[in-house]
Amino acid sequence: MMDVSRRNFVRKAAVATTVLGTVSIMGSGNRRASADNRPQTAVVGAGEQRQDMENAPEIRVKLEGRSDPLVARAFAILKDRIQQRCPARVVEVTTDAQIILTVSPGLPSESYRIDQDGGAVRIGGASGRGLIYGVGKFLRTSRYDGTFRPSPWRGTSVPQCSLRGMYFATHFHNWYHEAPEAEITRYVEDIALWGVNAIKITFPFINLQDWNDPETDQAVAMVRKYARITKDLGLLFGIGLNNTLFTGAPEDIRAVPLPDPTHRRGNSGNPICPGKPAGHAYIMGNIRQLFERVQDIGLDFVMTWPYDEGGCACETCRPWGCNGFVKLSRDITRLGREYFPELKSIMSTWMFDTPPEGEWKGLSEALKKSTEYVDYILADSHEDFPRYPLEVGVPGNLPLLNFPEISMWGNAPWGGVGAHPLPARFQHLWDQVKHVVAGGFPYSEGIYEDMNKAVVVQFYWDRDQSAHTTLAEYIAYEFGPEGTKDVLSIIDVLETTAGCFYQKKPVNADAVRHASELANAVQEALPVWARQNWRWEILYLRTVLDRERFVGEGLETATAEAAMLRLIKIYHCQLETDDPYHHRVRPPLRSAVSRHGEY
Repeated sequence: MMDVSRRNFVRKAAVATTVLGTVSIMGSGNRRASADNRPQTAVVGAGEQRQDMENAPEIRVKLEGRSDPLVARAFAILKDRIQQRCPARVVEVTTDAQIILTVSPGLPSESYRIDQDGGAVRIGGASGRGLIYGVGKFLRTSRYDGTFRPSPWRGTSVPQCSLRGMYFATHFHNWYHEAPEAEITRYVEDIALWGVNAIKITFPFINLQDWNDPETDQAVAMVRKYARITKDLGLLFGIGLNNTLFTGAPEDIRAVPLPDPTHRRGNSGNPICPGKPAGHAYIMGNIRQLFERVQDIGLDFVMTWPYDEGGCACETCRPWGCNGFVKLSRDITRLGREYFPELKSIMSTWMFDTPPEGEWKGLSEALKKSTEYVDYILADSHEDFPRYPLEVGVPGNLPLLNFPEISMWGNAPWGGVGAHPLPARFQHLWDQVKHVVAGGFPYSEGIYEDMNKAVVVQFYWDRDQSAHTTLAEYIAYEFGPEGTKDVLSIIDVLETTAGCFYQKKPVNADAVRHASELANAVQEALPVWARQNWRWEILYLRTVLDRERFVGEGLETATAEAAMLRLIKIYHCQLETDDPYHHRVRPPLRSAVSRHGEY
């Protein structure tokens, strides 16, 4: 489907800038964040800081192993983040260094060590990837209060989970689908600094008619773009596949809809029946074409998915999770290894036995015969973790991954009212599984749950690190340490409010007002570089929109509409769209139009 809304979007986004200034939703006496939402790479800080850069103090960095592209990349990231936050010039030197970046192969896999080397701080990684993780820890524990204060943290840190992934849902014209490459690159750098080592995306068959659709070439280019960005950072890259294909698939090979009495599995997309020879050939033929289009850039893993998008309830395929799905996963893995011989396979069991159909037991029986086509089992659900792998065991005795749903819980449209932090929820869910999982892939529909990403990825790095500890480090790094206590209080109110709203319980209006007042106070005290940070902006806008909808006059006030227009700009949403699913990821602005979907 062609995007016909761009001209209209630009015009309305310009109006948003005017309205924002009029209603002053970003707090009195402060400059708003940059209205054009430029990638932060271009931001040094306040204008006066830019003028002082020539006279700013030098931070001298020595690169040992300069020929390693990840050493050079780690230096570029370090330089950019420091210079964004304070007046300093980060320069590369060969002698008299204050910071040394190096690869230390003797360290445990993917680990880093920060220690003192005479008058310099040495940041060493077991590999280039480990060095990036070390730079992340160094940056987060340094301070930028008008000058650069290097981190006092010293020691060695070793990740405890081997696969620390992130699932970018690249569909519905959400942020991942629409953001410019510069923003995406920076964002992947940012989550790599927290310890991510694998990125999974979706090829958006659900949005495409067939290989001749005008947007299909763009979708292939998107996959290649993410693969390149990911691999350039030394991270693993994979895609998700199942039996959901193009919207233009022939009707006679469509799947039989799944029974979904609990309304938890879903019947989204355009699933094809692999039990029909013509359906199986259609699925495999199209997946083969996708593999051919990315063969040169490479895949490290593929994740097969049973439900939501996917599934078939015909006599040949049911029960899907331990029958048709297992056979299709085997065939997809075998086909993938023709193109990518070292390809790893992750089999998702999301929503198995919902309702009970013997899927877990059936999968265990199937994998007793062979595990050659699966390397990991991924499990999770909408609420508590499934009991079967915890009480009976993981099918095939394979490594177990979790799938925290960090985007949608208590939140519709997803990200529609700004930041959506849920640290207590994910602490509760992590405590159920931290002793058994080897990592996981949080499911992300956008950047509005950036805090949740940091919390979960740090769980994977250190099973016993609390969500509170991670958030305190996140806040100090992204907003400055002075407001940490108040921002933590704001997050607590936002999470409690989201839970009450989702569960149809009364919202504490006084707490909502207090969070808004705290946000205004924090806003006044923020350094300019933090105020210009989209992470602060979406958190602040969440307090504005909670105030409007729970203690004000609702989401149709001028203040609420201005806030949503700003979020739409940050998210790269379409004010007018033909995408039938875009309303799921777009703030609920009254004037937005979905021609083939819901408002």
